[in-house]
Amino acid sequence: MRRKAVIFCCTLLVFVSVSCAGARNSRILRENPGPGADSYREAGESSGSTGDSGGEGGSGNVSDGAGGFDNVSGGASGGSLAERLLVPEVYEASIQSEDGTFQLTCDAGIELPDASRIPVFEVGHKEIDQEWIDCVTETFFGNAPIYEGDSYIPDPEIFGNDVENPMEKKESRPRLEDSEQPPESPEYNSYYFYGIAEMEETLFSYKLRWIQNNSLQINILRKKPEALNEVLYWDSGYFQSEETTTYPRPSREEAERIAGITPEQAQETAKEYLKRLKMDEFSPQNTCLGVCRYYTGNVYGSNDAQYIDAGYLVSCTREIQGISVTDEKRNGIWTEPGLDELPKWGYEKVEFFVNEEGLQEFRLNNMYSTEEQQAADIELLSFPEIAEIFEQAIQMNYENTDALQTDIHIDRVQFGYMRVYNPGVDHTRGILIPVWDFFGSRVSYGSKIQEEQKDYVFKRAEPNESILTINASDGMIIDRQLGY
Repeated sequence: MRRKAVIFCCTLLVFVSVSCAGARNSRILRENPGPGADSYREAGESSGSTGDSGGEGGSGNVSDGAGGFDNVSGGASGGSLAERLLVPEVYEASIQSEDGTFQLTCDAGIELPDASRIPVFEVGHKEIDQEWIDCVTETFFGNAPIYEGDSYIPDPEIFGNDVENPMEKKESRPRLEDSEQPPESPEYNSYYFYGIAEMEETLFSYKLRWIQNNSLQINILRKKPEALNEVLYWDSGYFQSEETTTYPRPSREEAERIAGITPEQAQETAKEYLKRLKMDEFSPQNTCLGVCRYYTGNVYGSNDAQYIDAGYLVSCTREIQGISVTDEKRNGIWTEPGLDELPKWGYEKVEFFVNEEGLQEFRLNNMYSTEEQQAADIELLSFPEIAEIFEQAIQMNYENTDALQTDIHIDRVQFGYMRVYNPGVDHTRGILIPVWDFFGSRVSYGSKIQEEQKDYVFKRAEPNESILTINASDGMIIDRQLGY
């Protein structure tokens, strides 16, 4: 069956679209069209299933040895999304390269929204006003005093600082009317605030950076009495890759003990903050155990990190008409050669680090504003078609690596929204499109070039770092680092 690929773009962006009648590998190759993209086109009126078994552009079995599509839900037009897209309960596949240097195994649950229609939306930067900033300040600090951070010195009687004569503290709260707007570039109205909040016997740093039509960043961090003047780093992901890390750090059991709460309790804390921030469209997506570290002096090696706390990172994303934006660890702010100087637009991020003491860190970046609906219900490739593209693309990605052998294991597949944009055309507008993300682990053995690393084993298995992302409509591979 010949299908027409949907071209996702407006004056903002475009992906190279290819008919299924062409070579299958043409779907996998992507190139950045740069400025001058074609205008956005909606799919045809029919939004039924496109996953016929057999024939051109559809398959009942994905590839030799896959055998993962015997138990599909059906392919009738209408009905649930799983029925429309021939989605199995479990995605199973096993592929090995002829030379034995690559192994793919899939035994993955599939996360699919309970949605009958898949619309596409235009998004822009959230408009920031004083009312919203006041809501953020009130949510985390209430009426507690906030002082200018650059000149703040803690009271030694309360916070144990060894300064004998603290400077006079000056109260300050973020006020957008204090922003600076250069006359020659009014589109870059900018604002920066750095304060220290005194909450009983606890200090929090409060940083807010906003550049109109570019970015928003908010960071709130609990200070540690034993490292009051140190830069603290809260990180998750350590405990998914224990096989390859040898530097000192708490064990998983010790970190869980220090955190003092369950992942579910951490999620409830995050939900309460979201409610107070009036971010009702957001909900927790991933929760990971993490640790807090700092470095003494000017040494930043892994063996020199001082670990002083542990907690849970709760990553939250927005949901639109029953479809969540997929949580992704990367920021999406890389650029390709020739586009390095263009303004970048990172992904929307809302994250909480929580333990038994309460909030440890809050991070918010690049809030979206959902705007015009570009399509009411778009045509999608069937899951067998998506799986076939994935299995070919993942082999192409790893066929020329330095590793003697690479093993990929997929344990989770998720259908959700992703924001894409074209930095060569407009960095202030993008669209939310449906994508399939494949999550799991990657293990590399040895090195073809470096003899001293022939026995080296490296594993990477972070639960919210997609191994491959595929446009659910046209089958194009999307680079999560670039954001398109």
